[in-house]
Amino acid sequence: MKWVKFILGSVVLVAVATFTAVHFGGVETTRLRTQIDQLKQQREQLLSYAQRLTARRRVAQVDVVRQRVDQRGRTVSTLLWQEIGPDGVLGKPVAVETIGHLVYFEALVLKFEPQFVGEGDPARGTSLALFRRIFGDCQAPDSVAELDRVARPPLHETDAVAKLHEELWRKFWDFVDDPTLAARYGVRVAQCEAPAVPLKTGQVWQVGLDALGGLNLTRLDLSPAPTTNPPATSRPRAPGRADSHPPARHNPPKAG
Repeated sequence: MKWVKFILGSVVLVAVATFTAVHFGGVETTRLRTQIDQLKQQREQLLSYAQRLTARRRVAQVDVVRQRVDQRGRTVSTLLWQEIGPDGVLGKPVAVETIGHLVYFEALVLKFEPQFVGEGDPARGTSLALFRRIFGDCQAPDSVAELDRVARPPLHETDAVAKLHEELWRKFWDFVDDPTLAARYGVRVAQCEAPAVPLKTGQVWQVGLDALGGLNLTRLDLSPAPTTNPPATSRPRAPGRADSHPPARHNPPKAG
């Protein structure tokens, strides 16, 4: 990539400039030091740009509470769904029942031009997802109710950002039909996405959203880390507090 080549080139130039500064004094040294500082600043900016392009954040969590087989031999799963805000705040838990081996998580997704993402635009610095429905492969999508929007976590946005986001979602289907309009708003892709995975009781899945891309489903491994047996003469030690907490587990409300 161009930014990688630029960073490597700037490192070489800084080294050469430093060597030259040792052998020359006065005005030339001052000029070279200024150039070095500028190159270092540009390098940091490019690194930040690249990090924003490759960033990913958690946007939802799914707990597979229980499963059963109905009279027709289909898998019926009870799930606990929670959306996660940009600041990590969990939304209200929602119980969802699906029918089928595969479970789909459907959302409207807006992906923005790399320039907005790389520069950290306040409103378009990462892709946006608006979840609609969760259903199994033995269900027609239009047969299930849409997710309760009240259960979504609060968004701590400025008025300007909130106003633009509201307008973007209001024009979502217009972006799908009109690429020129989408480009005017910096929208690169407007589409529905519905990744699906087979689920098993006791599993916990997270839904991730790439800053420049779309949705991803990842199963979390919540098994305890292996520990060594303590000496026979020592008393068992109580488990310490983990450095990072596993996703929250909840007693599910009754599915409606």
